Amino acid sequence: MKPYAVRRQRELDQARARLITFLQRVAGPSLTAEEAQTALEKAKAWASAPARALDEYVTEHPNTLTEPSPHCPIQIVRLLQHLEATGHGDAVTQLACPRCHRTGLRLTRLTPQGRCCDWCVARTELRPCARCGKNGHIVTQREEGPICRHCYRRDPLFRKDCAICGRNRQPSIRREDGTFLCSDCNPNKPEHECVHCGETRPANAITEEGPVCKRCYDCPPRLCDVCQQIKPISRKLDGESLTCGDCYRGPKRTCVQCGQVQHAFTRRDGEFYCTSCRQCPWLPCADCGEIRPVKANWPLGPVCDTCYQRRRHHPAECGQCGSLRSLVGRASDGQDICGPCSGSDIDYTCPRCGNPGAIYADDACTQCVAKDRVRDLLSDKDGAVHPQLQPLAEQLSAAHPGSVLTWIGRSEAARLLADLATKRQEINHQLLDELPQDWRTLYIRELLVAATILPKRTEHLARLQLWARKAVADLPPHHAHAVRPFAEWAILRAARRRADKGRYTPGSARMDRRCIQAAIKFMTWLDDNSLTLSELGQEDLDLWLTTHPSQRRELAAFIRWVVARRLASKVTIATTKYGLPTRFMHSDDLNEQLRRCLNDDSLPLEARIIGALTSLYALSKTRITELTTDRFQRDGDDAYLTLKEHPVLLPPRLAVLIERQIARPNHSSVLQQPDNGAPRFLFPGRPPSRPRSSDALHHYMRQHGLLGISARNTAMMEAITDLPPIVVSDLFGIHPKTAYAWSQYAQNSWAEYLEAHADIGPTTQ
Repeated sequence: MKPYAVRRQRELDQARARLITFLQRVAGPSLTAEEAQTALEKAKAWASAPARALDEYVTEHPNTLTEPSPHCPIQIVRLLQHLEATGHGDAVTQLACPRCHRTGLRLTRLTPQGRCCDWCVARTELRPCARCGKNGHIVTQREEGPICRHCYRRDPLFRKDCAICGRNRQPSIRREDGTFLCSDCNPNKPEHECVHCGETRPANAITEEGPVCKRCYDCPPRLCDVCQQIKPISRKLDGESLTCGDCYRGPKRTCVQCGQVQHAFTRRDGEFYCTSCRQCPWLPCADCGEIRPVKANWPLGPVCDTCYQRRRHHPAECGQCGSLRSLVGRASDGQDICGPCSGSDIDYTCPRCGNPGAIYADDACTQCVAKDRVRDLLSDKDGAVHPQLQPLAEQLSAAHPGSVLTWIGRSEAARLLADLATKRQEINHQLLDELPQDWRTLYIRELLVAATILPKRTEHLARLQLWARKAVADLPPHHAHAVRPFAEWAILRAARRRADKGRYTPGSARMDRRCIQAAIKFMTWLDDNSLTLSELGQEDLDLWLTTHPSQRRELAAFIRWVVARRLASKVTIATTKYGLPTRFMHSDDLNEQLRRCLNDDSLPLEARIIGALTSLYALSKTRITELTTDRFQRDGDDAYLTLKEHPVLLPPRLAVLIERQIARPNHSSVLQQPDNGAPRFLFPGRPPSRPRSSDALHHYMRQHGLLGISARNTAMMEAITDLPPIVVSDLFGIHPKTAYAWSQYAQNSWAEYLEAHADIGPTTQ
């Protein structure tokens, strides 16, 4: 053998020996040299080139088996999976897909985020389809080549005839006799608990937060392929092109009357008319002189809709009699006069209160009609208003009459309130707890609390108690023996303590509900497998965790509770560490979003303020909803906002936006907040005595294309790299431990993140 070959073989043997020693040091003395060599061979790292490359990598990254990087070689992934399969998984950490965060998968696809599984790459990367020739998501392989999802669903080999409706559609379920049912005919549609409303329904979409029902799902705005504008997508034309609702209804054209570009219809003569101009004659308005559709013919002449509404709702002094009325006529000298002075019986004056203005119904104005309908709503059969509801009647009568009339005529909650008033019973929280706990009962309860009829309480805690009582009541006795005390003394007791300290949020209530549901489901599983809690072994628990991996965290609380009370043997569930933040955006994208919030007048005012607070101070939606108007203060030319204890200096543009938000009245609710000196919420809900929910703000921001979690993480990372953790804790109002954890994460991972994105450039998440 030549000297060069001898040296190369000696270097290869040394590299293999170092790799075996490295594996034994990580896995411990239980891993023999023969087993280490077998692991390297299974990982395809025993050959010359892979062994040398892996030896260099582990020399530079000695913690690669305990803290694997998403950009590691494929041999590291195979080594980790082989060590776990052979019983050495406790000594190493499995590499997870950076997109779906699952472990134990073939991470062979390289992406800018690192090694991803095939499923994540297939759903995000587009490749040419062998059938349609378009770029799409490849889901299968046929003889002609890769097939996209759209062509696969049209494949005759994939589609089946439904045994009930007979249509040739995508199969949803296969019955025991071998026939198929489509999704519409499937009687066992899978149901999920919606992460927003908490109700169990068929999921309209599985988002990153979890399943979302059809009522709570909002289609995220994307770029329409037809009009090239960012709007909510309505359809996919040809299975490929994204189309917004306006483009799906057809192209807009110019109306021959008003000249506006709208969706409408074409007459038989071929001319295009919009909806407003299709029947109304077009004449010069006697008030403004513009040629517009005629709304009414008054003594002064034909008037358009704008002048019609303005004169009715803004009465003025008559030029002849001097009374304050709606002026519908015109004297010979050019003065505007009322209807009686012009010889007409048109008189928009309420005969009951004498106030001039628009007549709504029964020859009365909207204010009088609203008072009558409020009295009818809150009175019993004798016509007397429920004594307890008298404060609510006064506040509704003083509210905007148009909003009150709309709410009484359309809202189902108003009908429920009328039923409560008819019964002549004392209305309290206990009475409302006996009703179905849907959105109507919740709104009526909040309405009565806002009117100071009912005392305020922690509503999400109370709803959890009602739900837990009902859920446990339907359980078999041997299930309730364990689940009832767990729910009462472990879950609800801890929830009450946190609520007393003001730390119990709706998200906490959702998590506690899932813990009780997991305990009920686990007890049912024990019955199905002929087991009891006392007979439960670690193998049985591990089997349940493998079939229900998403409920590991929820079941852990129940298992700890039954083991501590000796209802089961000493079984354990390995706790998983909270994942580090993974959703970031480039600094340039964050600055661009901040500039858009501060300068773009086309965005709504609330969206601009929320986006700016998130991009500047890394505030979560929950903390933003808790802000009140008294936290904003002016000191000369400077403006400050107190996030927790210490005021933070605001940019001048953001201070102006917050002042506008505080100054404008709230018209989103029927009942307005009483002016009793109490601080108002910066973003009031319905009713305004409570803030808007964080879930509502999240969907609201998504509708306007403003990112939340990515912007918040990036803003926190930039702040923690420039300021000490204790300063960030004081300014942003976060716990010192949280700020310290962010600083540790910034030192360990932020530099690698910036380095990985340096060559990619700014991207919009």
